Amino acid sequence: MKCGYAVVSPHGERVSIEIVPADKLVERLEADVSAGVAMVCVGDATRSSTIIEMLRRTWPTLPIALVDERNTSLEARRRYYEDHPPRGLARLIPRGLLVPKEQLDGYAALLIIERYLSSRTGKTKA
Repeated sequence: MKCGYAVVSPHGERVSIEIVPADKLVERLEADVSAGVAMVCVGDATRSSTIIEMLRRTWPTLPIALVDERNTSLEARRRYYEDHPPRGLARLIPRGLLVPKEQLDGYAALLIIERYLSSRTGKTKA
């Protein structure tokens, strides 16, 4: 099992996006919590309650927001191609037919954070 993982600055700027094995999530988040992460956004997927429970056991006072993650996979694909536009002849192929060179879970995590920020501040893109 894996989790998309994204970090944004206090100003909403993208710091990192990656994919973390679910069993390493606490270990990965430890460094960011130590660095002063203000809160964690979790998508409202099937496994979200397990992840929230694990995070609350480890950091009982860390704020956690449950965020709607509908269509994040489709939007993540679009965002991936904004960051990595096709080159050469691949530019002529409709993006819906292209296969991304990496998994998109990190981009979906970024979109979940952006949705949370948008609901709080109106800011939409990290």
